[in-house]
Amino acid sequence: MIEAYLLPVAENVGGTIVSILPGTLALAVIFTVLHWLAEPCNRGLPWWRKPGLVTDFVFMFGLPILGGWVRVFFLIFGALFIYRIGPDELGAFFRGGHGPLAGLPFWVQVAVFLVLGDLMMYWTHRLFHGASLWRYHAIHHAPEHLDWTSATRFHPVNIFFHSVLADAVLLLLGISPEVLVYLAPFNVAMSAFVHANLDWTLGPFRYVIAGPVFHRWHHTDPARGGMANFAPTFPVFDLIFGTFYMPKGELPDRYGVDDEHFPEGLTAQLLYPFRKEREARPEDAEAQALPAR
Repeated sequence: MIEAYLLPVAENVGGTIVSILPGTLALAVIFTVLHWLAEPCNRGLPWWRKPGLVTDFVFMFGLPILGGWVRVFFLIFGALFIYRIGPDELGAFFRGGHGPLAGLPFWVQVAVFLVLGDLMMYWTHRLFHGASLWRYHAIHHAPEHLDWTSATRFHPVNIFFHSVLADAVLLLLGISPEVLVYLAPFNVAMSAFVHANLDWTLGPFRYVIAGPVFHRWHHTDPARGGMANFAPTFPVFDLIFGTFYMPKGELPDRYGVDDEHFPEGLTAQLLYPFRKEREARPEDAEAQALPAR
């Protein structure tokens, strides 16, 4: 009986890992070549020797599995309670698309998904820099040796109510699931690119598409660029909302969080937000806040 439940789970986990592996190997080759050919933003260890690399890869392969299950939960919940779709109709509901955006041509849906998804993640990202949610987002900012492998180091609570939630909202608005499949390689590559140790400002395109220097400023101290550059892909949102920060002639450095007791291990990092919540005192709330610029 137990095997009947465990087998589909094992197949899902195995299939997810197999689907992620080719892209991960391709990124590893690309960023290894760039390590030798391109100028780094910060001198130091190559990515394959950075501390915490194993933890990075556990997050890289583990989060898509959890994220996939939670995305399905959001979608089923939304279909059942927003559109009153019965359980037997869910497959056809999502295959055909349902909602105000379902009738748009495929390429228009791709553009809408990119823009609206980025706008939603801009604001959820800012929310996770607030006092009440920062303890979950701090895991992403913890690595002091920032590189492309750091891109997926997110607490599950952070990823569920950030990119996974944005995906679910857009699917419930009628965006075809095929759009997510089509854009998946771009999203993975883009996330790795903006975290890469490269000194690329992208010149005049810095306002059009996010680059390594743009996002690495976001990983610096809050008094510098840490409360700026929230957009995952399109810096225009930071320009619009007054959070764009890229000083000329200067490169970001000194990454990490202001907590000398931040844990190194995977389990301890996953439990870190709950430990911080228990230890927090009411008088600390204002001090912990990270006000928006």
